[in-house]
Amino acid sequence: MSIGDVFLLFFTHKDFLPSPDRLPGTLFTPLHFLFAGFFLIFMLVYAFKLAKQDERTIRTVFTVLWITLTTLEIIKIVWETFAGKTVQLDVAGNLPLYPCSIFMYAMPFAIFGRGNVRYAGCGYVCTLGLLGGAINFIYPATILTNYSCLSFAGINTFLYHGALVFCTIVMLRSGYHTYMKAEKFTDLLLPAIPALCVSVVANIVNFSPINSDYMFFKLKSFFFAPIGEALPTHLCVAIVYVIYLLIHALPYLPGYIKNRKRIEAEKNA
Repeated sequence: MSIGDVFLLFFTHKDFLPSPDRLPGTLFTPLHFLFAGFFLIFMLVYAFKLAKQDERTIRTVFTVLWITLTTLEIIKIVWETFAGKTVQLDVAGNLPLYPCSIFMYAMPFAIFGRGNVRYAGCGYVCTLGLLGGAINFIYPATILTNYSCLSFAGINTFLYHGALVFCTIVMLRSGYHTYMKAEKFTDLLLPAIPALCVSVVANIVNFSPINSDYMFFKLKSFFFAPIGEALPTHLCVAIVYVIYLLIHALPYLPGYIKNRKRIEAEKNA
């Protein structure tokens, strides 16, 4: 199959695509590596360039990016619902309740918020968002197992997860956000607030008759499945909550320790 044929299948649902071994640009094929490499270089160059701009420009770019990606996510859900063999919303798998989905809910606070509100929004992006974005950018197995990188689904996943890495680089390089200002114990917890809020909705759905595994709380998805099968569900939920708290807090811990030592030294001076 030629590249031209791939573009003709740009909006074709996986139910109607050729098998992945016949489709250029699927996971870990030469076209995938080439596309990802060019995309990564462009993203890094623009991120470092944007980080040198004033905060108003950065917020404008963040706003456009957030609106674009949120719109594309809605379009993707509608497309997944109506473009396959069966017209049906997959409520157990297609709702925006994954760790990376939180970007859509946290970014308005990072863009328009002030003080702790902005700190929490940026905190998600620069911790769990960065981790999820990097993993899914490097290993987009959920999408490129069935789709080419040169497809609506493929390009959308690179744009979305690349944006998480992009925003983190811009925030940290420009000083828009930093890991080094945590002074109180609550400063270690603030970055987890967006994820904790979304987790409430995720677990309502998880423990409804839908019986899903959003945000991986049941540890029954992907390579987590053996853990989920071996442990009681309530223990899995507790473990995942602890992991999320640690993911959000650990990058801020060195700054917190340094600042606590400084504060104590100032008190004793």
